[in-house]
Amino acid sequence: MSTPSPYAKDIGNLLYHSAVVGGLSVGYSMVGKKLLKMKPADLGRLDIEDSTKLVGTVALALWTQDMLVKQGIIPASIIKTT
Repeated sequence: MSTPSPYAKDIGNLLYHSAVVGGLSVGYSMVGKKLLKMKPADLGRLDIEDSTKLVGTVALALWTQDMLVKQGIIPASIIKTT
């Protein structure tokens, strides 16, 4: 069995982390919209309120990912580097 190149490992892990953070961000946006009756950020105008919503959502997603990794629920990387 051949090992993937370092470049392929980087791309694979990048896609994995992007999917995790992106999915958590969408989930938190949906929760904010449904439970808190918060309007989603308007990417067309991006004022300080919308920027705060985006930063808060992504920060919460990154924090959640970190907690899930520390608890062993999800792996830190799907393609191990040697």
